[in-house]
Amino acid sequence: MTAPTINTYISDMLALEQHIATPLEKQVNDSDVQAVPAALRAVREALDIVYRHIGKLEARLDAVGGHRGSPVKNAVSSAVGVAASAIDKVRKTEVSKDLRDDYTALSLSSAGYTMLHTTALGLGDEKTAALAKDHLADVAAIILKIGSVLPVVVLAELQQEGVAVQTTIAATAERAVEAAWKEGAARPTTSA
Repeated sequence: MTAPTINTYISDMLALEQHIATPLEKQVNDSDVQAVPAALRAVREALDIVYRHIGKLEARLDAVGGHRGSPVKNAVSSAVGVAASAIDKVRKTEVSKDLRDDYTALSLSSAGYTMLHTTALGLGDEKTAALAKDHLADVAAIILKIGSVLPVVVLAELQQEGVAVQTTIAATAERAVEAAWKEGAARPTTSA
């Protein structure tokens, strides 16, 4: 039961990372994203991380004797990608919305790597557990980077739309976001 279980989790993460790569590839080539250097750097870094993860997941899947994904899983992932592309073409491109969507996809990846890490530990697969933990750290770092870029991008877009905003408060907003994450990490949770 160990091999099929870990194969499924690795295969699921591979499919998710491949799905995440699609919009990132489009964003790197999008003129609106390219016009915002901080956003472009964050998207490029995210794409580099995703590509690296894909390669390592493929290698790990091969090492444990798994398969790259079932035709059904690939078809579903492909259909989701096509739907996302259609939405992108309909909506007015806003870099902040792209970054928000990237942040969301990477958060899903974070949960997936937590599950893979836990499963691998539970099954005694130290190599997969270490891989998942490493990938989780990568994802956490890029989520924080995207979060730090969002205030600058949001304020710039509002200003471009003619909204009277104080663009100089971007650094204040960024510090507040960082502080909220630190406070949240230290805050005890309570049950209802």
